[in-house]
Amino acid sequence: MVMAKAGTIDECEEAALPQQQSVAAIYRGYLDGAAPAEMTDQVTGADSALQLAVWSHAVGDRDTAHACAVRAAELDPAREFARLLVRFTAGPGAGDVYDSPAAFQAFIRGGGNIALYEATSAALRRAHRRHSPRRILDIGAGDGLALLPALDDDAPHVDVVEPSADLLTHTRDALRDRGISHQVWNDTVQDFATAHPDRQWDLAQSTFALQSVPPHQRPAILEWLAQHTRTFVLVEFDAPEVPEPLAPDWFGEFLRRVERGVREYAHDRDLVGLGFILPVVLGKFTTTDRTNHEQSIQDWTAQLRAAGFAHVTAHQLHDYWWQPAHAVEAHH
Repeated sequence: MVMAKAGTIDECEEAALPQQQSVAAIYRGYLDGAAPAEMTDQVTGADSALQLAVWSHAVGDRDTAHACAVRAAELDPAREFARLLVRFTAGPGAGDVYDSPAAFQAFIRGGGNIALYEATSAALRRAHRRHSPRRILDIGAGDGLALLPALDDDAPHVDVVEPSADLLTHTRDALRDRGISHQVWNDTVQDFATAHPDRQWDLAQSTFALQSVPPHQRPAILEWLAQHTRTFVLVEFDAPEVPEPLAPDWFGEFLRRVERGVREYAHDRDLVGLGFILPVVLGKFTTTDRTNHEQSIQDWTAQLRAAGFAHVTAHQLHDYWWQPAHAVEAHH
């Protein structure tokens, strides 16, 4: 029995070798300047088919992307990311993931986001009680899932900036129903900062929103915050920039993480996967039309110090399937 078990393990390891070699060969082709369509003969398993599909999608070759996604689903019918990618590459290009809020709202209210947002709201609540602000600014509050549970019944005045009109309506109505003094702006933080050079807040906060600000615009926004609030609370993922996302080691980990992420959703898997998860994670592989520009917590803290905040601290908040979430607090 022991020998049979060992033989089974050996057979699995031997079967994995061509797959690893295939992924490495496709990556070498990418580095050498080959076109994705020229590398289809290198596919030996689902991982390499998905690698080629993702690369093809990143460079706008939708035909090859779809064909390789179909091949991955055939090679591993149990792979949910492959099944979703077949549908995703069959249709028109994805728009802004926040244009239709249904997928985003289902995403943040299911899977690992339930515990993540509970931890996020708790972190905000602790900051409010520690600093006792009389005026709060929330940047990118969405539909208020993190903000609203953080507010006590005697909450201070809250200003909210949110670029999605549909999501902002939910937050505004909830604040009104609870009798919390508030004002809302359907705006990007960039336009809001330009239009409000003189306003001041005791505490500003942003949860998973500033990653949407392009890197070249981010320093100016953080400097504006340093000039307009005593305390800033940021919650973001610790997601260092990946120079070569198609590299075999990182891509293999990417496949494992995304598969785990989409499988956290049972009833809304297609809505969440096609409408939010895939558009966001595939953005890691392109330099154009990106929705998110994540970075490491080390970079966030360094940029906050450079912006003018004297004291910056960070701690891990939640071990999320994509990357760990951290709470960062900056103050003068």
